[in-house]
Amino acid sequence: MSVQLARLADASMTVAVSRAAPGDLAAGVETKLRRLDGVRAVESMELRGLQPGLNDLTVEVEVTLALDADLPDEPSALAAGFEDAFGVSAVTVEATRGVPPDPGDGAAADAV
Repeated sequence: MSVQLARLADASMTVAVSRAAPGDLAAGVETKLRRLDGVRAVESMELRGLQPGLNDLTVEVEVTLALDADLPDEPSALAAGFEDAFGVSAVTVEATRGVPPDPGDGAAADAV
């Protein structure tokens, strides 16, 4: 069985969250980010700035995202792809890095 390991991307961006979204602001941001194409999970997130709007809240965030292995390696290409999503803007991807294999999943044994 082939296992595609995820990569991590460190990024900053602005995310608009509906005022009617369930949960708190952090949950709303995480939900929106998990819906981005190629994002497996939000590994870490720090809310930086908040701008209230009529129907939404716009928040600046610093995040580390777990990505599908088939997304581009180039930070500018990742940023452009994320900015295509509704409610996500001012994306800067600072760095990407691979995720080391988990010895518990058997991938390390296959490599030997």
